[in-house]
Amino acid sequence: MDLGKVLAENDFILAEAAVIETLKRSLEIELHPELVNALLIYDDRGRRLIAGLINRFIAVARKIAVPIMVTTPTWRANRERLERVGERRNVNADAVNYIREIQAAWGDFSENILVGGLMSCKNDCYLPDQGLSRLEAQAFHAWQSQKLAVAGVDFLIAQTLPALPEAVGLAAAMAATEIPYIVSFVINREGVMLDGHTLTEAMATIDGVLDRAPLGYMVNCAYPSFLKVEQEPAAVLERLLGFQANASSLDHQELNEAVTLKADTVSDWGQRMVSLNRDFNIPILGGCCGTGVEHLEYLAKHLGGGRCQSKDNRGYCALPTDPTRFE
Repeated sequence: MDLGKVLAENDFILAEAAVIETLKRSLEIELHPELVNALLIYDDRGRRLIAGLINRFIAVARKIAVPIMVTTPTWRANRERLERVGERRNVNADAVNYIREIQAAWGDFSENILVGGLMSCKNDCYLPDQGLSRLEAQAFHAWQSQKLAVAGVDFLIAQTLPALPEAVGLAAAMAATEIPYIVSFVINREGVMLDGHTLTEAMATIDGVLDRAPLGYMVNCAYPSFLKVEQEPAAVLERLLGFQANASSLDHQELNEAVTLKADTVSDWGQRMVSLNRDFNIPILGGCCGTGVEHLEYLAKHLGGGRCQSKDNRGYCALPTDPTRFE
């Protein structure tokens, strides 16, 4: 799938809801202390749990015939962590193959499922002082970028980035693969990166120093109200492709300290997300911590209306002749 073409032809693209957070709180399986959910692809129960989540997300997109972006369970599968635990399997490539198996099971609709290679910063996503320098980051993330690219992802995406220098280096590592890529920042309730850089500064810096800029930028792991979208200049909105939002309006420290799942109402979350699309033309919407299928269903209900000329007995939209177009 050509993500650039899909973006050009669709005003709404669904992204997945929380995977890691849902698995963490399910009590059905234990996540790895270093690699989180990456090794679950080698465990029968783990494979079933991840596939169950992803298939429910895809089903929401299929019902209204919109494209959906799903990602590999490789958020922490960088070279250093794999070597530290003595893992010698090609985890990144195996993860891509696993997600491709899930994709293939959707038959004709599989052409509308975009598979992304997921990456993140080296250290804590909420502690920008732990971020790498630009050169350190480019060297550190080059290995995983190449592994995912060679395995055949449709795009690369680096999420939950708190500090600009590491984001620049990570972007450079992804750019070197020639695969389309997206950079996704984590922001605080003032709408700036956790290291204090504005989205204007972050986007201008990355776009300005790299010969091959990202397709665009996203925000994730923050409540929709954290993005001060009315105050952002046109240059930011033109490059902002999407938002995968937390279910709770608590800040990151409050969420980290919470012992139970925290969430605002789905309707408040959803209304704010729908506005990003309708009022500010942000096409990619999905969920992060605390979100589930019900959040994606809200988006589908309010942004997918009028797309279906007819439905089958499962409630799915009839696919258009060209499965990459949903107009």
